[in-house]
Amino acid sequence: MYSNKYSYEVRSSVPRYGVPVKTKVSPLLVVFVVVISLGLMVGCGLLGARIAVNNVKKQRETQTSTIVYKDNNERIEPIVKPGESMTTSQVVAVAKQSVVEITTNTVSYGPFGNNYVQSGAGSGVVVSNDGTIITNYHVIDGVAPENVTVTLYDGSTHKASWIRGDKVSDLAILKINAVTNNSVAIGDSDKLLQGDDIVAIGNPLGSLGGSVTKGCVSGLDRNVVVEGQKMELIQIDASVNPGNSGGGLFNMYGALVGIVNAKASASDVEGIGFAIPINRAWGICEDLIQDGYVEGRVNTECVELIEVTSAFGLRQNTGLYVTKDNTGKNLFSSNDYIMSVNGEVVTKKEQWERVLNSCTAGETVVIVVRRSGADYTIHLTLTQRTDCD
Repeated sequence: MYSNKYSYEVRSSVPRYGVPVKTKVSPLLVVFVVVISLGLMVGCGLLGARIAVNNVKKQRETQTSTIVYKDNNERIEPIVKPGESMTTSQVVAVAKQSVVEITTNTVSYGPFGNNYVQSGAGSGVVVSNDGTIITNYHVIDGVAPENVTVTLYDGSTHKASWIRGDKVSDLAILKINAVTNNSVAIGDSDKLLQGDDIVAIGNPLGSLGGSVTKGCVSGLDRNVVVEGQKMELIQIDASVNPGNSGGGLFNMYGALVGIVNAKASASDVEGIGFAIPINRAWGICEDLIQDGYVEGRVNTECVELIEVTSAFGLRQNTGLYVTKDNTGKNLFSSNDYIMSVNGEVVTKKEQWERVLNSCTAGETVVIVVRRSGADYTIHLTLTQRTDCD
């Protein structure tokens, strides 16, 4: 069964946070949600949505420039005048066409040879008309492409042909073999101000695809520790639920400014969600698309480590020990005990990865190890990682 593997610590006065990871799909829940969804669809006023779409199309025919989009030939054409925002319904009419539903299925095997299927769900955003989609890494973590199904705005479903992820940034790119006309407009998250209105669109509960929540930017550059990795996120007060992960955060010009990936987990906290700024996410996604890896991401497997929780034999302390040196320079010896990296005590693999991933390829880190009762200082120049998660 899937569980929330992420523990967030926000370095401010607010409480701890957790990620709304891909939600599990329950058959009873699906039946219930379908009934509720049908009722909501009837009462939502389809005529109003049609009018909004027609108005947007008219605006597209008459407007030729805007100040909120980055240049990209595959983005939808500008739909508003420079400095002129849209209503919420206009934003939704355009933006929801680029948001997709993602469902995953994996087979797990029991101790007696029995197997069962685990299901999960999340959201994604179409970033290229050739079927390239951005989502969160934790939505597709550990799932093979053939077990990932994408449902587009028109209701068509497609299997992923490949997936490339980056655990450090909690971002992933997946590709489907389908041509779309719903590529999202990329905005500029650096221009967001505290208090700006935003719209979040996603697939909460894994069965309410296209759901819309409205709110504002509650804070910018929030320092959050995610699975040992530091992230700077946009804080929002729009409602975020399991299944929203990987969905889009849009400004009032209909442009994508963030990828929703977290919410407050404390039972006494409401209205605190987080999104990865698109300016930070887009460069990573371009690297994954073009190169298959993230430029500057370091190879943390330069040394193979074992995490000892019960000391015995040659390993007298609990913590990290070297089992193999992959640097090609014989800097480490078998059973070297890792004491610190760049002055920080490191006793777990996640700490080792966090410290190294806070650096970039080409930087040199100082590692102190204990070997045969003596302490040694090793200067390790980090190399580029040439694959992805």
